[in-house]
Amino acid sequence: MPASRDKRHGLTGQIPVFAAKIFKAVSASRCEGNRRLLSTQNDLPIHLSGFKNDLSILPSVEPETPIQVSRMLSIIRLGLALTALALFAQSYKPEAIRQASLGVNLAQKADYAGAIQAYKRAIAIDPTLPGINLDLGLAYFKSGNFKDALTAFEKQKAAAGSDQVTTLIAMTYFGLKQYAKAAELLQPLAAAQSGNTELWYLLAKSYMWSGQTEKAMQLFQQMLSRDPNSAAVHMLLGEALDAQNRTAEAIAEFETTAKAAPGLPDVHFGLGYLYWKERRYDDAAREFRQELANDAENAMANAYLGDILLKRGQDDEALPLLKKAIGLRDDLHVAHEDLGIIYAKRHQDEQAVAELRAAIRYDPGNSDAHYRLARLYKEMGRTVEAQNEFAAVQKIQQKKVEEPLMKISGP
Repeated sequence: MPASRDKRHGLTGQIPVFAAKIFKAVSASRCEGNRRLLSTQNDLPIHLSGFKNDLSILPSVEPETPIQVSRMLSIIRLGLALTALALFAQSYKPEAIRQASLGVNLAQKADYAGAIQAYKRAIAIDPTLPGINLDLGLAYFKSGNFKDALTAFEKQKAAAGSDQVTTLIAMTYFGLKQYAKAAELLQPLAAAQSGNTELWYLLAKSYMWSGQTEKAMQLFQQMLSRDPNSAAVHMLLGEALDAQNRTAEAIAEFETTAKAAPGLPDVHFGLGYLYWKERRYDDAAREFRQELANDAENAMANAYLGDILLKRGQDDEALPLLKKAIGLRDDLHVAHEDLGIIYAKRHQDEQAVAELRAAIRYDPGNSDAHYRLARLYKEMGRTVEAQNEFAAVQKIQQKKVEEPLMKISGP
């Protein structure tokens, strides 16, 4: 079959919830000092007891979360602790405090829709509650509603701006795929925090995804000068090299990283994809299987291993992998197209049509899927629809090149 392409959108499939935690750990002494502020629940209003029991209402580590940013939430905890101190020292409307506390408890149970409503009720009663817009923004962020998260964070910034809030705003722009804006906000933060590797990593990703590849490369070199053995940075450098069509160098970076850190999430998938691009299917299959050994729920590894098995004519083995892939991530066009091919072979025409249309929906520029659908429509006697698909193929005139790894691996 012609080479397949794919575009990956991030942790949940639609949005990059890569930011499992938002900011690098503050100093142990400062964290401990703020923990002491919350050490006696009986001394605090009901809203604060939620903070004492759970200061982790923000994103949790997901299977596809890049490990390099998986520890970025402690400053938010500091912010919540400071919120607690402010509430302890001042008087606020009891019902507003009760609703805010309810929001914390609901967020703690991953009921973000309920938490959002509780926070909104608290704001309606008393919009002066310290940090309430931060809480609201975080609930929106975790639920994937970046647009409303941005509005809440901007209100928090207007009320009490901080590097913490600016970082959250940058992360939200990243979620909205406004990578250049994210980079603009992150650059001065990273410059002021030279030791914050996670923040630098995020800035590098923003540069990459906004097309500022040279800035990303410069940043990688600076990071490697500090930590030459950073597996995460070497992997990201490999993605950048591939984006510059320096695939052989990208493979070398990934091979080194896979040996040094074989358990690093996505490292085997990334290496496998680069092999797949080079039609080194045996090597690619080995790496995809290794990724699945580390994480059986990796949708991309399932999809591309299934694609290789289909190329080998092993349709029965490919089918469950492809089904699993779209069950995990419905936006994987390579899996939909391959399922369409299998169903067409089995004369399950309506299922084949549905899968090929799904492939086109997620990648309208995929001329191969358009062509396959046109042929299928013709065989089914659906002449007008076949003509439309053949016309789409002619219009696209797609170049026969594969996507860089960064385009399918997501932020």
